[in-house]
Amino acid sequence: MMKETEVSFQADDGWLIKGIFAVPSSAATEPVPAAILVPSPSHDVDVYGHNGYPSLRAAIETENIATLRIDIRGRGKSSEPQEYHTLTDEQREKVSLDIHGAAEFLRRQKEIAQSGIAVVAEGSSAHAAALAVVEDQGISAFVLLSGRLGQRAKEALAHRTDLPVLCVVSQEDKISFSDMTCVYKTSRASASDILIRRDLGIGNPMFSMWAAKYPNETPLERTVASWIGDRLSGSQSQEISFQTEDGWTIFGSLQLPGRAQSRQSPGVVLVHSNLSDRHIFDELEQSLAQAGFAVLNIDFRGRGKSRNRGSYFALPAEERNKGSLDVIAAIDFLERQDGVNGNEIAIVATSVGVKYGVQAACSDPRVVSLVVLGGLPDHDELKKAEFPILFVSNQGVPQIAEAFRQSYSAARNRRSQLLKYEGGAVGYQLFQIDQRLIPLIVEWLRSQSSQPAAA
Repeated sequence: MMKETEVSFQADDGWLIKGIFAVPSSAATEPVPAAILVPSPSHDVDVYGHNGYPSLRAAIETENIATLRIDIRGRGKSSEPQEYHTLTDEQREKVSLDIHGAAEFLRRQKEIAQSGIAVVAEGSSAHAAALAVVEDQGISAFVLLSGRLGQRAKEALAHRTDLPVLCVVSQEDKISFSDMTCVYKTSRASASDILIRRDLGIGNPMFSMWAAKYPNETPLERTVASWIGDRLSGSQSQEISFQTEDGWTIFGSLQLPGRAQSRQSPGVVLVHSNLSDRHIFDELEQSLAQAGFAVLNIDFRGRGKSRNRGSYFALPAEERNKGSLDVIAAIDFLERQDGVNGNEIAIVATSVGVKYGVQAACSDPRVVSLVVLGGLPDHDELKKAEFPILFVSNQGVPQIAEAFRQSYSAARNRRSQLLKYEGGAVGYQLFQIDQRLIPLIVEWLRSQSSQPAAA
């Protein structure tokens, strides 16, 4: 059951924005996430709340998500002191302030969880909404309904690497179709998606048209609401620690699936280089979590916070060479977590982490796939592997290029793949060279799982 209240708040420039705030009864005992619903300039709040028609608002609320649907400046009850149709293009961009104000309003409400907010924008309001969400790290998901955006907004979205975007458009709406495909193409978030349909019209009416044309199919608004629910229920990274069999305390960042699911999620362990720590994988960690994986990103012995028995380069070589025990202990820890399929574990490793990751993977039947980023993989060790391996090779270093070529040639699993990069960038440095690499790794890992993580 939802409790609805008419509310108002001031944007940063003083414009009074009015809207309707709806909160589920469950928020009385535990804060819930929220979605801001932004109509196009052709509509007011009624487009998200009119009874008798398929309603995206109602579908979102069934996900146990609060909603704040607003009248943007110049429309509906927010039309004072000036109506929208009289605003200049520069003034219309300031609708972004309305969305900033809506997000701040939600953060002040005790019923609302601080873990994330979604924004849904319709039509040409998408431009101003994009300018708002890229500046707000608390916005966890962005949905565009027939969105129309200028170049500045498109470029801004492309630079928000951690923001998943869902584009919903009907093919005959050529302007929105062009903008939505551009936004989807340039998005670097692995959970971004696009729903392209035919003959559904523009904006919110697409939901009614879908219901009329396909009464026996899953309602379009349910598909969109489920995508929002998956994004807002994702867990936050939490620091954990565990023990290895030889007494090291290993620290790491853990992200687990946030929604109750009918199946357990596959897991991924990330293993860094000897000159770095787990934070080189922060962006990959987040992208994997957004794609539905359970992710454990560790500091192996002697690096980062895992120094209870010394720093890495001060350790004897014999002690450093036991790093595979850290990876095995990480797999053990991840397997014990609720919602994780302990028989569906992948490893992503770089530099000397490749050595530790390969040794652990080849001795542990729980490992189903491996990503090798640079380093010098042990050719004889990899010949034992029956699982698929993604080799990411550096052609600028002949020893690495040859080692990867030989290992790939000897790979027993036909789903293994070799990527070749020119130049001198090695391992995790390639993330800075090719922005497509992280999404590619995420999608490759999804394709190797018998029960892929939810997109």
